[in-house]
Amino acid sequence: MFSLEQFHRLAFLEGRWIGTAPDGAEFHEEYAFTAPGALACTRHATAAFAEPVDTSTVTLLEGEVLSQWNVFRWRAVALDDGHARFEPVDAPSAFSWTRLADGRIEVVQRWTDEGGASQSMTMHLRRA
Repeated sequence: MFSLEQFHRLAFLEGRWIGTAPDGAEFHEEYAFTAPGALACTRHATAAFAEPVDTSTVTLLEGEVLSQWNVFRWRAVALDDGHARFEPVDAPSAFSWTRLADGRIEVVQRWTDEGGASQSMTMHLRRA
């Protein structure tokens, strides 16, 4: 169970970010609190942050922190200063956000492949 105060530990994500995917491609995301218990993530087509192409949300509901992107949902299992970890509710992977010492954000996705082997992918976000 998480409190509103704990939910607001996600404030380290607020703002505009330029990400680098594992294949080297850039992406552009913006995180903003839209209500006391709601954080919206908007992916934009370009660094102008003018063309939204995708959205996801993180919400606090009755003590649970849930992330939703399209039909997939995750539940927070850790919310610390500069770190959040989510496990799947009905999604193919787990993920975490971690603030690094240089101000960047490290995003790690973890899943198990068809053969049962653990897999992961790491991306980094830097302030736009």
